[in-house]
Amino acid sequence: MPTQVTAAVMTKSGQPLDLRPVILDDPLDHEVLVRTLAAGLCHSDLHYLDGSLEIELPAILGHEVVGTVERVGAAVSGLKIGDRVVATVTPACGLCRQCLAGRPTQCMRVDQMRARPRPKFMTTDGEPINALGGIGAFAEAFVVSEASLGVIDDAIPAKVACLLGCCVTTGVGAAIHGARVTAEDTVAVIGCGGVGIAAIQGARLAGARKVVAVDTSEQKLELAKRFGATDGVVAQREAVETLELLRAIEPEGFTHTIEAVGRAATAELAFNALGAAGTATILGLMPADTALRISADALVYGDRRIQGAYMGANRFLSDVDIFTDHYRSGRLNLDDMVTQARTFSSINEGFAAMTDPTTVRVVVEFEDAAS
Repeated sequence: MPTQVTAAVMTKSGQPLDLRPVILDDPLDHEVLVRTLAAGLCHSDLHYLDGSLEIELPAILGHEVVGTVERVGAAVSGLKIGDRVVATVTPACGLCRQCLAGRPTQCMRVDQMRARPRPKFMTTDGEPINALGGIGAFAEAFVVSEASLGVIDDAIPAKVACLLGCCVTTGVGAAIHGARVTAEDTVAVIGCGGVGIAAIQGARLAGARKVVAVDTSEQKLELAKRFGATDGVVAQREAVETLELLRAIEPEGFTHTIEAVGRAATAELAFNALGAAGTATILGLMPADTALRISADALVYGDRRIQGAYMGANRFLSDVDIFTDHYRSGRLNLDDMVTQARTFSSINEGFAAMTDPTTVRVVVEFEDAAS
């Protein structure tokens, strides 16, 4: 039987989310119904909420989430009722050319895997509601394919575990899988929100000899040093001035830069801050028509590269286990990334709190959260 749950529904860009009852469909054969424990507020969600990115409305946002398996479809084989799980927006089939080449975030069948004959969510009047990324985590429960879920240890607090669904797998993954940072490298990370802080930690885990944080906020830079940044640069109004500050730290340019903002200007700065043979890895989501201007000379004569790393080019199912071990050992600091935890009913205040320069990640916790 379909389930009535409370969800934070986006009905218009620039407006607060509307907390109201909605109808959640039954899980299909390969799907799982998950009772939500905690969800992180990601800047991607904020970009949809403020209209910077487009989404079909009405919609339920949210994709960085942990919960408990409550029901399983008839064909589900790898999960059982009671499992604690984190979700990803990039389910992988494991069989297509991209998956077999070790690039699961580029799975060629992801749309097919998300497709279903009827909506996951509906209004109480029967109107379909879109679910961001096929998840729609800003609800008391949600339905996703089994392939979208990774099992996580119950002992890890829910408000920390949810970070593994997006900002940690994206940021740490970008350093390890996307950029392939090594102990030889110098790295500049542009943007010190949740993904940027995770990228700084990823570069540190990979052994980078220098990790420079770049942000407009001096408070964010101080936070970044707690997570492994060796230096901090306050971004200036003019990109050329920021570049001069970066050159003062690394005169020949960086071997790697990681952009975690989602603006053309910061993506271009990431490329311009490279040294010869360096690689700029762009993580921030931008509108589809965004164009970047880079120097052809710097690209060709300097053997520089600029690349995307969607969701950090993560390998979700194995990454969850790897990053969990790093968290347990103290090498990956997730606790301090959660700078504010709020109840689900105050989710709109949580989004407002994201403008605070001391904020890394705001997490909303649900009534059933055990920890």
